[in-house]
This record gives sequence, C-alpha cells and structure tokens, in this order.
Amino acid sequence: MFDFVSLTDYTPVFNYGVLLLLILALVQCFTGMVLQRDAVRLNALWGVAVVVLLTLYMGLRPVSGWQFGDMSVYAADFRRMVASEEPLRWHFEGEWAFGNMTRLLAKLVDEHGYFLCCTTIYVGSIWLAMVRMFRSYYYIPLLVIICMFTFWAYGTNGIRNGLGASVFILAMTYVENLPVAAVLCLIAAGFHQSVWMMIGAAVLAYFVKNSYYYLAGWVLCVIVSYFVGDTIQAALAGLSMFEDNTRFTDYLTVTNIDTNETLMEIGFRWDFLLYSAMPVALGWYFIFRRNFVDEYYHWIYNVYLATNAIWVLVIRASYSNRLAQISWFIMPIVLIYPLMKKRFWENHEQMLGYAMVAFYAFTFYYNIIKG
Repeated sequence: MFDFVSLTDYTPVFNYGVLLLLILALVQCFTGMVLQRDAVRLNALWGVAVVVLLTLYMGLRPVSGWQFGDMSVYAADFRRMVASEEPLRWHFEGEWAFGNMTRLLAKLVDEHGYFLCCTTIYVGSIWLAMVRMFRSYYYIPLLVIICMFTFWAYGTNGIRNGLGASVFILAMTYVENLPVAAVLCLIAAGFHQSVWMMIGAAVLAYFVKNSYYYLAGWVLCVIVSYFVGDTIQAALAGLSMFEDNTRFTDYLTVTNIDTNETLMEIGFRWDFLLYSAMPVALGWYFIFRRNFVDEYYHWIYNVYLATNAIWVLVIRASYSNRLAQISWFIMPIVLIYPLMKKRFWENHEQMLGYAMVAFYAFTFYYNIIKG
C-alpha cells in the first residue's frame, strides 16, 4: 500500500496529481506540439506509466469507509466470503459478474488484492477502449476521462457502477464485431444492472440514427422535468417493473443522505444539468454546424443523449448522480472525439486546450475548491 500518503490526503493527492497532468498537457496544447508525431509517441509511452501508477495508487488504497464511502461495504462482503467454507459456485442472476468475481478472488487473494483487481478492470478497460478508439493518440482522451470529476469516486466508492460503465465503454469500441460487443455488454451488466439502460440506448441508437431526434428529445426532457419532474419521479418509482429492484427505487425516493456519497443534494440540479449540457452543445456544434460526418461519433452522441435524458427526468432525486453517471462515463468521449479526429481551426491545438480547461473547470470547483 501507499502508506506514506496519509488517509486524509489520499484523495487530494490524486486530485492535485491529475491537475499536474492536465497542466503538462495544456503546455503541449498551447505550444502547438500536442498532436505532433514526437509528442504523440512520447505521450503514448507516458500514458502507460500513468495507467500503471494510477492503478496501483487507486487499487492499493487503505480500506476506509470514512474516506471511500462504500469501500467498507465491499470489504465486509469480501471478508465474509473469505471466511465462508461454502465451495465456489457460479451464479448467473442479478449482478452475476461482480458476485462471481468476488467469490473467486476470495479464494485467491486478500482484500488489497481484491480491490487492486477491481481497479485494474476499471482503469484497464478504459485505457484499452481509448487505445482502440484513438490508437497512438489515446493519451489526451484518456486524460480527459481521468479529469472527469466523478472518475475517482466511481473507482473507490461506487465500484460496481464504475466497473460496469468502463466495460461498457470498451464494448462500444467493438460495434463492428457485434458478438464481442454483446459478450462485453453482458459482463458489464453483470457488474451493475444500470448498464442495461446504456445497452438499451446503444441498441436504439444503432437502428435510429438521426441525431436531431435525440437532441430534441433531450431538450424536451429538460422542459418536462423542470415543470413536472416530481410527478414523473414518483411514477417511475411506483412502476411494477421496479418492484424487485429496491436499489433503483431507493435512488428515486430515499432522502436520508449518506455523507460519504458524492455531491448528493435534493432539488433541480442546475449545476449537474450545465455539466451534462456541455457535450450536448459541443455535439450539436460539430454535427449540425460543422457537418462532422462520422457515423461512430453520431452513434456515441445519440447514446449519450438517450441515457442522459433518462437522468434529466429524475434530476431531483437525492441519489440521481448515480443515474447521471450512466451517461457521464460517455461524456468525455463525446467531448474529445471530434477534436482528435479532424482539424477544425488553424489553431486547433489551442482550441483543444481551451476545451480541456472548460471541461476540467467543473472538476476543479467540486474536487479541489469545495474539496
């Protein structure tokens, strides 16, 4: 473990480390060298080092519910499985992938090895997805994801949610190999059932491709949620299809806020809506104003709009950030993809830097200023 970092400083060290990485990347952007071949090659090598160090730092963190929320719950479940004399049996219901992985690791490693394995899947899936999507240019998109203000929280607190979303992002890179994509989607949903919403949106966007429909639907959901969101939230919580999913109904109805949870407040979250609107606006600009023709990007944009619109309808829920995270994992890709695939301006590298600053501003405010 990184015992030389005190428990109270563990998360701040990560936050300031990410800030340092961003500053170094911005220097490359504003000097115009970030997309040059030598810088790309260096960043690709540096990116491997960042991934390894991040995986070790996050995965070998101290076990603490005080600092890392639900980590203590996961640790307690793991210890019960270690102490159990029940033979290893595979189950394939509910969040089967996470349960089977935990039961298997309980026979093989201690709790630190368990969390390191979880982090390896979480970070490794995102890294592999970015490599597949951007090849040697993967580092800047990967950094944008790490700069997301919930990246740390869903690797240390909402672990199942983070695992499911990261594996789903990897699945999205296999859209031209549907059998592999389907297997990865099933595994992702086996980590966290919320991924089924992402899968449903991805299937819908695969067949219905017109981004205008999704954009209009997102705007409509914002308007409807503002005026009758409470009614919609209550109606969704009362649907019979969710009777057996107490977690989903708790997300919508529970008002007893856990102080370890990230940024949970009740009410219409204008801050979260503004955050979610950044990729909406940027996607609109590139698709409708700059005529960026890329079928894969249109698909990702449509998936984001569909999943984020579902969250917008229940934006007042105290745990709505966990539903928002379903779409927020896709957000950095929507933001960075066009900028990495095509030059739009003469000072394209500088514009890339400004975009990274704008995206990180929310993270800087919540993770460093508010802390």
